[in-house]
Parts: sequence; structure tokens; C-alpha cells
Amino acid sequence: MKQLIKQMIKDGVLDYADLVLKYYHKFDITEREAVALIKLHKMLMQNERIIKPDKFSKWLATTPKQTENILNSLIAKGYLTIGLDEDETGKQQETFNVDFFIHKVVHHLENKQQSDENNVLAQIIDYLEDMFQRPLTQFDIETVRAWVFEEEYDFSMIQSAVKTVMTYNNPSIKHVDRVLLNRLEDTHKAPKKNTEILKEFHKLWKE
Repeated sequence: MKQLIKQMIKDGVLDYADLVLKYYHKFDITEREAVALIKLHKMLMQNERIIKPDKFSKWLATTPKQTENILNSLIAKGYLTIGLDEDETGKQQETFNVDFFIHKVVHHLENKQQSDENNVLAQIIDYLEDMFQRPLTQFDIETVRAWVFEEEYDFSMIQSAVKTVMTYNNPSIKHVDRVLLNRLEDTHKAPKKNTEILKEFHKLWKE
């Protein structure tokens, strides 16, 4: 996802500044440091590879000492790295990088997605135990886990299958699994997938 976000920023689909303003408060970044990150990224987009303290200080409306502290803090936290890179002629030149913030956002979104999926799993297990009026076995739970994380059935599909199975004699999770599979085969459709990274990102973006 990190490479996708970087490409979306490069293509103008996403704005780095919007990304920073939306998520900086979730990390160990102050408001001034967030503004500095936005300016640094803008400089990179304008192919400015050297941070000039006096000019940067005027843009931030901070004293040179405050600016130095802000930059040093971003470096210490890993959000700003300064090093050497080769230009088109192979000559080394000073440059900097602010991509670590994107890494932090991706990590945050992935953790949130995992948390959301675990919440869905718990919700489905509670629903099934309520419908079947018994605790699920470990094998049942593994079957349900496969529905959520591998087959990626949505909750409504599972609910529909359960309602069908409840008309059977001795309904079970195995019956639900069979109904779900048969419905896919009958309609020649794959289960609703969440594998399109861009759609997943936009869903998480609305958190």
C-alpha cells in the first residue's frame, strides 16, 4: 500500500498535505512539525533538495533556533532523513526524504483494517452462537475465520445462508458453509472481495 499511496501523491490523486493534516495527531508529531513536513514535501516536488535554514525559518515564521529544533526533532523521530543521492550525471548531491510519514500512515491503516476485520469476526461468531444457541467449536471458529479472511464473505451473505440452514433438521456451521459454497457455484460469482487496494484505502480514509 505504501507504494500505491506514493504513486497516488505523485499523480496528484492524493495530497501529501491532506494526509499529514489528517493523521499527524495520531503520531508523535507537533502541529509545527506537521507544517514543516508539508513544506519539505513541497520542496521535494519542486526539486529543491537542500534545506536552507534561513529561508525555511521565514516560511515557518519561526526563529532560526526554533526551526533548527523542529528539523532536529523530525530527524530524531525518523520523519526526516538527510543524505546523498546521485543526479542524472552520476554526481552525488545532498537530498532529504520525508516518506517515513507515509509508512506510519500505512501501518496505522493496516492495523485499523485488522482491528475492523477482527471486530467483524467477533460479531459473526456472536451472531452464529445466538442463532444456533450453543458455543461454536474450535473447528467452527476456524471455518468462520476462513469465511472472513480467506473467502471474504460479507455479513449479509452469511446471514442469508444461516436463515436458509435454520430450516434444516440439525442445522450446523457445516451446512452454512455448504450453502455459501453452493450459492457461489450456482451464480458463478466470486464472493465480495476487498482486494482492490485503492477501494480499501478510500474506505479507511473515511475513518
